[in-house]
Amino acid sequence: MTEWKKKLAMADSNVMKRVLGMLGLAMKAGKVVIGTEQVIAFLQKGRLKLVLLSGSASEGTKKKIFHKCEFYKTRTEELGIDTDELGRLLGKTYTPAVVGITDENFSRAITNLLDGENA
Repeated sequence: MTEWKKKLAMADSNVMKRVLGMLGLAMKAGKVVIGTEQVIAFLQKGRLKLVLLSGSASEGTKKKIFHKCEFYKTRTEELGIDTDELGRLLGKTYTPAVVGITDENFSRAITNLLDGENA
């Protein structure tokens, strides 16, 4: 598995709770783009700093997003949560497989948590 496909280990649930909390704050601040097509559109405009995938996203979706993010040089992380949980976290009734973060500070805080650094 290549580095840009690195999967978040679920071993440390405290880190995952902090990542999800940060994602919730970003959502409330209006810095989150939801859905595959929206994420791709924002990638093409160069407006995304980080893309997060649900662990239960389809292989086709994962492949499409990983390739687009590689092309547009945007970091991608696969979270160990399913689409239902991601939808609930974001306050949506549907089940999004992909979300994008548009804010540099939220992106940095989440990536620091994922990399094991203090955010």
